[in-house]
Amino acid sequence: MAEADVTRAEAREDAATRRNDDESVVTNPAREWVRFGAIVMVIVGGFSVLEGVMALAAPDTYVTREGTVLAIDLAGWAWLHLVLGAVVLLSGLALLRDAVSGRARAAGVTVVGLSAIVQLAWLPAAPIWSIIMIALDVLVLGAIVAVGNQHSAGRL
Repeated sequence: MAEADVTRAEAREDAATRRNDDESVVTNPAREWVRFGAIVMVIVGGFSVLEGVMALAAPDTYVTREGTVLAIDLAGWAWLHLVLGAVVLLSGLALLRDAVSGRARAAGVTVVGLSAIVQLAWLPAAPIWSIIMIALDVLVLGAIVAVGNQHSAGRL
């Protein structure tokens, strides 16, 4: 009799475990948009870091008026891209965690917004590249911001 009770208890635990595993497979579309935005942030951050390294390594690549872009020399812009790209990359990694906080999303929006502004200012030096980066930044902003109401309602 005791063995039958133990067997039933084990069967209930197995069923509960399977039910929990099945529930974990169900994904939240809002969470997936944040995850998508975070992945693109990591890519954009990596691209910005490479852009900064390239500007430091080969300053002749960028043709600017009198060697400046918005009154900052090319080395200054290179370091700006390098540092901002690293921050965007790290913010994207923070958003890839399972538990996304509102602070991580706010930081992501802030650094991606700054990245878009920097790319806009960088437009005369590398027009096609800057347009691509701005488009990716806008895509990330849309992915992170679009789920704001669902996150505040506790559905994310």
